[in-house]
Amino acid sequence: MFRRYLAKNTGFVLWIVPNEAIYAQTLKALKDRQHAYRQTLDRAAAGRVRIMEKGDPLNRADVDANLCVMVLMLQSAVRRQEDQLKLFGDRGDVHGFTPAEGEQAAHKALKDAIPNLSIYDLADGGPAWPMVKDSVGNALRIIRPVVVMDEGHRAVSDLAFRTLYGFNPLFVLELSATPKDVAARAATATREATPERKANVLVEISGRELEREGMLKMPLNIVPMAGSDWTATLQASLAKLNALDVTAKAYRGDGGHYIRPILLVQAERTGAEQRDAGFIHADDVKAWLVAAGLDEAEIALKTSEVNDLDKPENRDLLKPSCRVRVIITKAALAEGWDCPFAYVLCSLAASDNESAMTQLVGRILRQPHAIRTGVAELDESYVFTHRAETAAVVGAIKQGLPNDGMSDLVQDVVLKDTGGSTVSKRKLNRRDALRTTDIALPQVLWIEQGQNARLLDAESDLFPAIEWAKFDADAFADTLPKNAQAAASRHRIWRTSGFWPYRIPGSW
Repeated sequence: MFRRYLAKNTGFVLWIVPNEAIYAQTLKALKDRQHAYRQTLDRAAAGRVRIMEKGDPLNRADVDANLCVMVLMLQSAVRRQEDQLKLFGDRGDVHGFTPAEGEQAAHKALKDAIPNLSIYDLADGGPAWPMVKDSVGNALRIIRPVVVMDEGHRAVSDLAFRTLYGFNPLFVLELSATPKDVAARAATATREATPERKANVLVEISGRELEREGMLKMPLNIVPMAGSDWTATLQASLAKLNALDVTAKAYRGDGGHYIRPILLVQAERTGAEQRDAGFIHADDVKAWLVAAGLDEAEIALKTSEVNDLDKPENRDLLKPSCRVRVIITKAALAEGWDCPFAYVLCSLAASDNESAMTQLVGRILRQPHAIRTGVAELDESYVFTHRAETAAVVGAIKQGLPNDGMSDLVQDVVLKDTGGSTVSKRKLNRRDALRTTDIALPQVLWIEQGQNARLLDAESDLFPAIEWAKFDADAFADTLPKNAQAAASRHRIWRTSGFWPYRIPGSW
């Protein structure tokens, strides 16, 4: 964007995130010179990259000479009274953006040019002319940054929308698995009118594409455990974890990456005062695991009261020096937390908290190092549920995958019995007569004047010609089957003895 549209490789990016977990992960990735994100930025800006936080000194010379990326929490910028925010408070380490203190005409001209700059309150005895504050918020409005809004579906309220565009951005890029449209709303006595805002989808990555790239641990295997003894479910989960650990060590011994499989346990209660209330408590789960042979250093609690993951030795779960193998929580990991080593989810609260369980499922899907291992057991994920109706659990998970932008992967949710055998999936092999036969598939090519033929790319060649605003999605949806099995039954096999070109306008 900077190179093509602004004709430079320096400037300012304001990267806004919705919570502390994503803030810490994003900042860590951008500061790590070995991470692909940072390496991409270093290549684009010839190594002149500065990663910043809102409390860092801000100088105009740094912005002009570097590609600056400031990571900011949305809560730091969203408030109806912006003068209550530190972001818009006067600071002595913000230099080069506003005129010198005595240049009254220059201050007035800057305020006239950028009306939403904050100025000193004239009622507090300040000067009679508008004097622009030396604040980070004002500097951003003067810079006109490119804004990246992570989890963009969380910033659709009127206040959040005004905040994002209140930075006078050159461009706002949202990252979201579930883009949201905002309906128009008439003005009332307590709020102003809201115009209709449709999500302008520039790039869409499906779950199937992620799966093809080896970035997801799929299929997702669900093992419902019958009976009222929650320790049996925990024992089965721990047994699976230990089996995965043996497989991971063998994989590394063969030259593979380091992987330490982690078990997530969803308890029913976490508060200290609720331990004797008849629910499955996190402390009881930890006590059982210790009795089963795990060291306390291998168990971490992540609750509203206790956060063992914030200990120095546990902040990077991917390091070989970290010993954590089990994380016990209720719902504290549901948003923003990410650990590719998480393989197994033991949901002891699936019966009364399906929504939290569904969100936790998304935490175990990411593949370590974003590549397949080639070992089937290490390329899949596992969910053990206690005292929950099987159909309800499967339905909740399949309904939750679309919330993570992976609705096309519902067919990869596999139900297994307590013995671990698949009960809803069957693998079909090619017949002996066709096992070594080459199968040729036709290619659709695109030809433009003066260019060589290339493969048709529907996203760039066809989609721009479609008037999406006139597209009736409801009518199209009515033609789709209600379930994946029905869709599979409608697939057709075409047999032909040759190949012929099929011509559409402008292409072959």
